[in-house]
Amino acid sequence: MKTYCTLFTLATILFITSCRSEEKKYYRFMENGDLIRPTDYRSWMFVGSAATPKSLDSSAVFPDFQNIYIDPESYQFWKENGYYREGTIFAKELMREGDSLSHIGRGFYQGDFYSLAFTIKDTVRFPYAKGGWEYFDFTNFETLLLDETSAVLGVKGECFSCHNVNKDGQGPYTEFYPILLDAKNYGKGNPESKSERAGLDDTVKEFAGVD
Repeated sequence: MKTYCTLFTLATILFITSCRSEEKKYYRFMENGDLIRPTDYRSWMFVGSAATPKSLDSSAVFPDFQNIYIDPESYQFWKENGYYREGTIFAKELMREGDSLSHIGRGFYQGDFYSLAFTIKDTVRFPYAKGGWEYFDFTNFETLLLDETSAVLGVKGECFSCHNVNKDGQGPYTEFYPILLDAKNYGKGNPESKSERAGLDDTVKEFAGVD
């Protein structure tokens, strides 16, 4: 019985170790190092949308809307540990500004999709990049299609010069996405299930005309 239990325990340890070492990755590379365009990213965890309408700011770097997604396993890891795991991938999908008027009021509404980019944390593949974050862009304005593969944009690319001024000094602009901020170190549960809403008090004051 002792031998059986010992073998069972050893097998369990090996199984758990194997599972941990084979964490799912949501990206694949060609032999030449180019990233194969990831698919199904809209089924990942949506973490927010930034709006920089060109009609409001003609100098906007990425007009007009930016929808950001993180792969689900990395979101769970972030929620439980408070930092991004090796193999984290973010998708950034850009959309044009749509109609400015709807039945709920005048504003900025999302229009047609036009660009797709990704950032990946892989310190083994990108040891030269701070934090292991590298960037890829699949937008082709000549063919008017998305490319099937993308070479790394590299440290001399515009992505690095912009992202190295974010709060973490490289990688995603976590500070711009309340969904990520709310989830950091939250644990096994889900923060959206809480009854608290930090902005509710200000909203009540706004409707009541209180400064």
